[in-house]
Amino acid sequence: MSQYYPPQGPLYPPEQNPEYYDADYEYEEINGGGLKNNALLQSTLAFVGGGCLVFLCMSACVLLGVALWTLDQTAIAAVPPEGSDIGLSFDEPAFPDESVTNEEGMQLTILDVNRNAALDSIPPVEGREVIIVTIELVNFGSDQAGFDERDFLLVNSLEEAYMPSIGVISSRDGALGRGTLPPNEGLEGRLVYEVAAGELDLRLVWEPSGADVQPRYIYLE
Repeated sequence: MSQYYPPQGPLYPPEQNPEYYDADYEYEEINGGGLKNNALLQSTLAFVGGGCLVFLCMSACVLLGVALWTLDQTAIAAVPPEGSDIGLSFDEPAFPDESVTNEEGMQLTILDVNRNAALDSIPPVEGREVIIVTIELVNFGSDQAGFDERDFLLVNSLEEAYMPSIGVISSRDGALGRGTLPPNEGLEGRLVYEVAAGELDLRLVWEPSGADVQPRYIYLE
C-alpha cells in the first residue's frame, strides 16, 4: 500500500517574504556602485601621487644641479690667479722668471733686460747707463684694463725710483705706450730707463694709476 505525500512547495515563497529578496537585490546594486567609485578614486589618487612624485624628483634634480654648479663656481672663484700672491712688497719681490698678477687680473712678466743699451735718442753720459726692459702684459680679467708705461718704475736698493724715459723710442720700435687691453688678450712692450751705472738689486715696480690695486715688485735680474 503506497503512501501519498503531497507535493512540497518552497519553504519561503517569494510572495511570503518579498521584502527580503528586494532588500538583497538593492544591497548588491549599491555595493557594486561603491566598488566602482572606490576604484576610480584610487586611480585618481595614484595618478596624482605619481605626478607629485615625478615633480618632486625633477625638482630635486634641478636643485642638485644648481647646488653643484654653485659649488663648482665657488671652487673656481676660490682659486687665486697665478702670481697674485707674490711680489707684493719691496722686501719680497718676485723673481725675474716669475709673473705677477694684480687684482684686475692683469699679469706682468719680464721677458728681457738689456743693460748698457745704446739709443740714438739718448746721448751717452759718463756714470749713467740705459736699460731697456721688455715686458708682457696679459689681461686674464673679465673687463678691459688700462695700461701706461708711466705706471712702471725702477727702484734701487735704497728705494730711489727712476721714471721711464717717455718718447725715446717709438711704437714702431716696440714702446709700450698706453692704452687698454681687452679680456684674454696680451701684448709686449719696451720700457727705457736712464739709471746710475752699475746699479744692483733693481726692482721693477708696477702700480697702475687710477686703479684700486696693490703695487707689484719684480727683481730686474
